[in-house]
Amino acid sequence: MTSKFPAVRILAGVLVLLLMLFGSVTAASAHDAVTGTAPSDGETVDTVPEQVTVTMSNTPATIGSEIQVVDGSGTNWATGPVDVLDQTATQAIKPGAPAGEYTVKWRLVSSDSHPIEGEFTFTATAAGTGQVVGAGPMVSVKPVPEKPLEQVKDESSVPWSVIGLFVVLVGVVIAMVIVARRRLGRDE
Repeated sequence: MTSKFPAVRILAGVLVLLLMLFGSVTAASAHDAVTGTAPSDGETVDTVPEQVTVTMSNTPATIGSEIQVVDGSGTNWATGPVDVLDQTATQAIKPGAPAGEYTVKWRLVSSDSHPIEGEFTFTATAAGTGQVVGAGPMVSVKPVPEKPLEQVKDESSVPWSVIGLFVVLVGVVIAMVIVARRRLGRDE
């Protein structure tokens, strides 16, 4: 055997290690998560709100997003498209929605372009009194939620596995430079 084979074996081992690290990083950071809803899941509110919101850990895409607000009889009271502003997806509710239990079924496209979905419920003790939207200029006003959204720990920092991967990559580059210099030294 020549001296080239141990270097090739070491390089192959490092490549396998890198593949394992890349696999664990992508699995760990696959999708965004819901950080809060308004109304919150299971909450009882005085009247049917004018809108519901789903807040994500990252900004969801507008295209492909859908939120339904379904009452006990199966009627969907959502109106208009889903409005996405920063990390919050908002769905307006038709005026005059009756009192009762509602199931909010949402489907959003996460920041990594994968669809995610879920649902939550709330109960309204009185019918909605929202105003009918008429013709006129479009104005975007973000109302203050009735109840503050639950705070969730921000896990958007760089994971240690990515830092470890970077260190391994630097080590591989250094090893490749050393091997190349040795080969060039032998060829001279």
